[in-house]
Amino acid sequence: MKHTIILGATLGAALASAACAEDFIYGSWPPASDYLNTDTLPGAFDIISKETGGDVTWELIAGGQLADPRGTLAQVGDDLMQAGLAIPVYTPGAMPSLTLLYSVVVPGDDPVATAGAAAEVVFLGCPACLEEAKDNNVLPLGGFASASYRLMCTSPVASLADMEGKRIRATGGYGEIAAMGGATPTSVTLPEAVGLLQKGGLDCLMASREWLKTFGYGEYAKFVTDLPLGTTAPALGFVMNYDAYEGLSTEAKIAHLRASAYASAKHTIGNYVLKDEETFQAQVADNGVSYVTPSEELVTLVNGFAEVDRARLIENGKQLGVADPAALMDAYFAAFEKWTAISAEVGTDVDAFTQKLWDEVYSKLDPEAL
Repeated sequence: MKHTIILGATLGAALASAACAEDFIYGSWPPASDYLNTDTLPGAFDIISKETGGDVTWELIAGGQLADPRGTLAQVGDDLMQAGLAIPVYTPGAMPSLTLLYSVVVPGDDPVATAGAAAEVVFLGCPACLEEAKDNNVLPLGGFASASYRLMCTSPVASLADMEGKRIRATGGYGEIAAMGGATPTSVTLPEAVGLLQKGGLDCLMASREWLKTFGYGEYAKFVTDLPLGTTAPALGFVMNYDAYEGLSTEAKIAHLRASAYASAKHTIGNYVLKDEETFQAQVADNGVSYVTPSEELVTLVNGFAEVDRARLIENGKQLGVADPAALMDAYFAAFEKWTAISAEVGTDVDAFTQKLWDEVYSKLDPEAL
């Protein structure tokens, strides 16, 4: 960590004012062109800088220069960088409760409701989520939801017969959907997947349409099955070193909570609602990507998946060490119902969603007790 101490004219004056500026490092593994790096994080960092009068600043180092997807949690916990993007299922044993939440595929295509529900449960309804994060010396700030994943393949997949035997990049519950369809799920990271598509090691991905451009999947996976597979959360877009957070003033901690509400709203709506659709249309127009109409049997499988998958998730949660996985999942879906109404109210207004996250979640936290 880089610390810059602002000294007064004398040591006594410095001690009296206790003025201390912090220059933190965020190591981001998505490409530099990813929306997280170009829009979401700069906006969040600007909030922190303004609300702390420039005493706390963040430097972004993108493109996996400091840590890859699986190594981010450890790098942040070890203070080799002070924040990053962590996907719970990449290190499932590290934070079992968050891994369980992220493994739930929420039916439909409402990232706003999913992101709001996940934030509420993590911070207000899941003490174990925060305790497990602290065991890794991190704080899971700024979680967002993905767009509903879709099946993207190198050849058209419309039916279960088409899925049979396909090698599909899929994590968490999506892997179960793939397996139920007769495919072979492969848990590889997003950057790894593009090379496997190119070399024939993968036939398909279950992923956001926005990644057709960001990760270059559209060069190889040109057939997108027109069937939302459901959303997941929370991707920990601002997982922060706990010691670094603890060392901040109360005002600076509040600034980070405000920035986290913004990051959750900005990335969920800006990237996974608006840009997801925009990118797909551009890929259709410019890159030869096309939609494939799904068969009724494939639609039935996907629509009934959440109910079928509940028993597996409960058992997996127990194996991970989650005390009461059924209760955690019930709380999540109850929160989702609440946030579905809020989602209809805020639409695609990032500021409105930020304010709702603040009012319903972050403002209710004691920044000194996290």
